[in-house]
Amino acid sequence: MATPERMDIINQVLRHARGAPFYRERLPDTPLRSWEEFQRLPFTTKEDLRQQSPHGLICVPPEKLLQYHESSATTGTPVSTWFSGEDLKEIHSRFSEWGVGFKPGDRVLIRFPYALSTIGHFVQGAVQHKGACAIPADSRTSITPLPRVVELMRKLQVTVLATISLSAVMIAEAAEMAGFVLRRDFPHLRALCCAGEPLTQARRKLLEELWGVPVYDNYGMTETGPQAMDCREQQLHPWQEHFLMEVLDERLEKEVAPGETGYSVITSLTRRASPMIRYRTGDRVQRVERPCACGQNSTLIVRGRVEDLLWSQGRPVDLWEMEEIVSQLPSRRFWRVSSSPDGRVHFTVEKEREGDALRPSLVSRLEEHHGLRLKVDLVPKGTLYDRQELISFGMAGKPIYVSTP
Repeated sequence: MATPERMDIINQVLRHARGAPFYRERLPDTPLRSWEEFQRLPFTTKEDLRQQSPHGLICVPPEKLLQYHESSATTGTPVSTWFSGEDLKEIHSRFSEWGVGFKPGDRVLIRFPYALSTIGHFVQGAVQHKGACAIPADSRTSITPLPRVVELMRKLQVTVLATISLSAVMIAEAAEMAGFVLRRDFPHLRALCCAGEPLTQARRKLLEELWGVPVYDNYGMTETGPQAMDCREQQLHPWQEHFLMEVLDERLEKEVAPGETGYSVITSLTRRASPMIRYRTGDRVQRVERPCACGQNSTLIVRGRVEDLLWSQGRPVDLWEMEEIVSQLPSRRFWRVSSSPDGRVHFTVEKEREGDALRPSLVSRLEEHHGLRLKVDLVPKGTLYDRQELISFGMAGKPIYVSTP
């Protein structure tokens, strides 16, 4: 439900959005009078964005456009997103208040993709906005394979590692294979910053156990830019002054009760160069209303992409639940999951130590707790991820040398 003040903001945004060719005919040319009228506006879909790229969602003069990005297009035509100077100023300023607390003297190694992606650029802007030093290591180049990232972290005395959560696990593995002890041999590291994929509580706990430092999350997407970030208490809070988030039921007809899982639909609340009006993000989330020590009252739990759901016994199993199950196993770092023909949820997990073994009683307890039929296979290290290639070769197939302590 939106207050009268919020409805005024929504109407201002709708009037602004009608400057884009796509929204000109889709949005009313008179102000909305109620929240119910807003909820009758059509959804914007990923297919709409594909069809309108690259210019159909721009609603500012061309000379105001300062930065262009595209989605990775792994599942179709890329989606274009444009940012104005005002957009970037807002994002860098808000982003720099991330709970990790970037400060002068920090050396932040940024291992996100840079080419046409957003997150690496936004983190770098936030780091420099706070007077800290950015190390743009990228993540999709032969110049900085994992062994070199380990080397850079050591020789540059990196204080913050910013990367996707899986990459943080892979960097840890590469460092250990080179002979380093994570909690001893990276004494300057004080925090990890994650983004680019949902960070579950189980994955956060794993990373904190590996590296011995707190982990801070950020949530967003190329189409919208950042939408939420962790406070100093490591709670993910939505940017409520910049985005209106509806959490809808599976039929996308009504909002779910606070704390229930639903489908995220986003509307920009500021005058973006490429605004989003009721954009179906494809993410399943929970919005929990509870006071946080930082002063915020709304916390966001991102449970994963709709397209990544597994269905078992007539109900969905999402990433949050999958990683909660894996977190109870003797090995947790690298795994994959699928549905078995007999209806069981099948986990294949790499052993971390030669002696790792699975007790049938553990699987039975997990089945009872989650109400699922499970199959868990522990497989030799290297089955899912080639460790020798990790250390011996870079992405271009050239030998990489990493000194041991």
